Amino acid sequence: MVVIRAARPTFRNENNKVAFAVYASFTVSDYKLLTSSSTEEVGIEKWNELENEYAFVHLNSKKVLVKCLVIDGTLSVDTLAEGASQNVHYEFKVSDYVQENEGSNYSSQFKNLDIYQSLLVRVIWKLVAWVKTLIMMNPRFHSHSLWVF
Repeated sequence: MVVIRAARPTFRNENNKVAFAVYASFTVSDYKLLTSSSTEEVGIEKWNELENEYAFVHLNSKKVLVKCLVIDGTLSVDTLAEGASQNVHYEFKVSDYVQENEGSNYSSQFKNLDIYQSLLVRVIWKLVAWVKTLIMMNPRFHSHSLWVF
């Protein structure tokens, strides 16, 4: 909730709220938001330009593509780490995590946020496991004695 309050995003619909919480969870997990073509950290401007489609590129030790697509009230989240052969996938029913009232208080716009965040942490930890595996499989990374995730 701290990242959501600090960013002060404008939500166009309930789907925006759930998708932004995905972005916020990666930010809290020490991932930087990037443009798709660089390693320069960027802001969140125009993050919700497309209706029900969201894509973020994050960086920790590797770039991670996070794609969110809303279909029939379900947010489908797919994450793919740079160099990975498989993605991590999870689905969230949007109505399970947003309030119907549109108050100005960000906390009042969500429900079950603690459950949602714990599910997102699982997605991120699955992704971290993939990245660790990729690093361990690559001999040029073995010379580094400490990797922080």
